Amino acid sequence: MSMRVAKKARKSRPGPAVPARRRGPAPAKRRRCILSRRELSTAALIRFVAGPDNCITADLAERLPGRGLWLSASRSALEEARSNGSFARAARRAVKLRDDLADLVAEQLALRALNYLGLALRSGAIAIGHDQVRADLSAGRAAVLLQAGDGAPLARARMRALASGLPSVEMFTRGELSGALGRADIVHAALRPSRLSDMFLQESGRLAGFRAIGESRLPATGDTANEFADRVGNE
Repeated sequence: MSMRVAKKARKSRPGPAVPARRRGPAPAKRRRCILSRRELSTAALIRFVAGPDNCITADLAERLPGRGLWLSASRSALEEARSNGSFARAARRAVKLRDDLADLVAEQLALRALNYLGLALRSGAIAIGHDQVRADLSAGRAAVLLQAGDGAPLARARMRALASGLPSVEMFTRGELSGALGRADIVHAALRPSRLSDMFLQESGRLAGFRAIGESRLPATGDTANEFADRVGNE
């Protein structure tokens, strides 16, 4: 082998593998709320749009065309914005709101959160049942504890104690969890770390403004620890 060929071979020899850097979550977008006028993370807000018929529609997926009207994810903020004309001012025209808009938003948020559970089941990112959940919690494999709000209080309290420090969601019934996961009488489940668990927590956080959270432990989603109480949306 000539000196030139040997030198070329040495240059092409691969060096030690460098571990790829894991990308952190993209910074959350921020929008100004139409009620409080505060700029907040969109994780704490709901986007509404005024349709061609001037009817206000919730755009939970944030994909509908038109001017975004961002509002705190809470029933009280929605009712206040309805009564004080915040939607009309932000849309710059007269608008109409359904009487049951808050109930409709709550239903849609719940469906979105439960849909992430179904996706987690298909991807193997969830443990279901008392024993499996205890095993995941003990081994540090769980990211979110999920318990039916109508499950036995003592059993839920014991599992919650084992999951100390982890977010806990107890806003759904046995029927809702069983329907989402395709198994009967589900009380305990645990989501493993994944993008799905992050999205489930975000939707549960927004839903917390529209239904009772029971013993849930939800992470703060914005500028303040109590943002669920006062967060309130304009693109």
